Amino acid sequence: MTRQRPWRAVLWLGVTALALVAGPSGARADIKVGFIDSDRIFAEYPKTREAQDSFNREVQELSRTAKEKKTEIDELQKKLDQQGPMLSEAKRDEQNRELQRKVAEYERFVQTNWGPGGRITKLNEEFLKPIVDRVHALVSEIGTQEGYSLILDAVDGNIIFGDHTLDLTDRILVGLREEDEGKRTPGKLPQAPSTGPSGTTSGQSGAGTNTSSNGGKVD
Repeated sequence: MTRQRPWRAVLWLGVTALALVAGPSGARADIKVGFIDSDRIFAEYPKTREAQDSFNREVQELSRTAKEKKTEIDELQKKLDQQGPMLSEAKRDEQNRELQRKVAEYERFVQTNWGPGGRITKLNEEFLKPIVDRVHALVSEIGTQEGYSLILDAVDGNIIFGDHTLDLTDRILVGLREEDEGKRTPGKLPQAPSTGPSGTTSGQSGAGTNTSSNGGKVD
């Protein structure tokens, strides 16, 4: 009952394509576009890993309960198969009803927790949504104050090539960390790490380039 990438399919939609104040169609030179890599944010921001660990613990507990219920069903079915011929019709019917009750209970448990809008989905939102809201707020603030027309998410596959100067991922990561440390003042936009002697920015990835920390790519 494992779920691949259980978190972000829905929640990143608020950040994926953030359209800000677009200029008139004829003024193409005035359009300013940037992008983020939400996979990098997810991988490198410590609180997302903490939230993922908490989410996994909850899911593991639900999985353990589901496994116990399934084991009860299997054992009751085995017992009924073995003893059925020796039981009276009334007793056999009673155990069959008990088996069907447990099967129905198990199916309800699975549907309630893993089905659409179930407990897993709610846990997903509970643990991740506060972080996604903060990312969304930072993207909106940078976009609005610096006049971006569009900020995209590279993870969606919409960016084949992008100049590294358009990548806002490092600034979002810096902003999140500054907020955690109480160093960010209202109205002050986060800035990317300083540029080193080689001319490359520490921790920042261009399109198709491995990041220094986790090998993420902008595809």
